[in-house]
Amino acid sequence: MGIRSTRAVVTKTMRMSNSSKLVSLITEKYGLVKVMAKGARRPQSKFGASLEPVTLIDTIYYDKGSRDIQTLTSAEIEKSYLNIKDDLKMLSVASCMVEIAQFHTAEEDVSAGTFRLVVESLDDLESGRKKDADKHLWRFMMRLLETTGYRPSLDSCYNCGKKPKGTSVFFSFEDGGVLCSCTSPDNRYGIRVSAGSLMVMQSLLDAKETDLPNLSIGKDQKHEVEKTILQFLAYHSGSSRPPKSLAFMRKLESAI
Repeated sequence: MGIRSTRAVVTKTMRMSNSSKLVSLITEKYGLVKVMAKGARRPQSKFGASLEPVTLIDTIYYDKGSRDIQTLTSAEIEKSYLNIKDDLKMLSVASCMVEIAQFHTAEEDVSAGTFRLVVESLDDLESGRKKDADKHLWRFMMRLLETTGYRPSLDSCYNCGKKPKGTSVFFSFEDGGVLCSCTSPDNRYGIRVSAGSLMVMQSLLDAKETDLPNLSIGKDQKHEVEKTILQFLAYHSGSSRPPKSLAFMRKLESAI
């Protein structure tokens, strides 16, 4: 119990009363934290715009020990990510990033480095091009798998270490990598993935932010890459529900 201070990324806010908000934070020091921001909905609130989702803040809150919701005392904006928020596509991608990150961040768990990954990914997206927004999202999801200890083996067989041959390869979610003909995929949970999509996923995993503009991804590969990464994340998270922000973004794109 006591006063805690930490940097944090705002992931979600919820109205709790006419004057207060419930705010979810991925913090640098304490993992996922939920705080009550009393008076945050008032016109002259001391919190101002600091509690908008996809905002990096310096925060102080009172930790009540065993209680699930803490009390927010102070929140100062470190970075607003205005370039992201000025574009609906970029904001949708950023919202998806923080939604996925929140689901994979536990209370008091900072060992996985989720906070650092989120901040780096938002910084890269902020300075990147709109046309590369999807690449930033897929790269973030691949790096999240690595950060949480589930880096997939994509360029060699998980069992024998040889490079798989053929136009498509079985990607075993259970084993965490691709399997060649040395192993039967029977009774293993996973999907067949084209060799081209596997190369794209490996490139995303290893790519720096400056590499993304030069990374070419075909239309069919885009769908396959996203589907494969999402299913692999879902397998290890235990949830089959796709991110709401991603579903909204794809629905919006199909309507244009």
